[in-house]
Amino acid sequence: MEHHADFAVALTQHLLVTTSADPGDGYGPIAGHVISLGWWVQPGASDDPDHEPAGTLYLVVDERRPRPVWVREVHLTSVRLAT
Repeated sequence: MEHHADFAVALTQHLLVTTSADPGDGYGPIAGHVISLGWWVQPGASDDPDHEPAGTLYLVVDERRPRPVWVREVHLTSVRLAT
């Protein structure tokens, strides 16, 4: 399932991430610069124990892909500030 943010803010720091999120497009896990942080809220999801009602997303620019991809925080494997 592709995620989308209900709320988002642009980042001013250069944040680099690697993730375990692999969309199955043959390029491997998503990795690159984060350009925005976002949050999603799923009304009524708190009644369903199999779904998270809210969470943090990172909008990652992976140069191997044609457009930025939202990645859930749980899929981050490393995070660092670029200098």
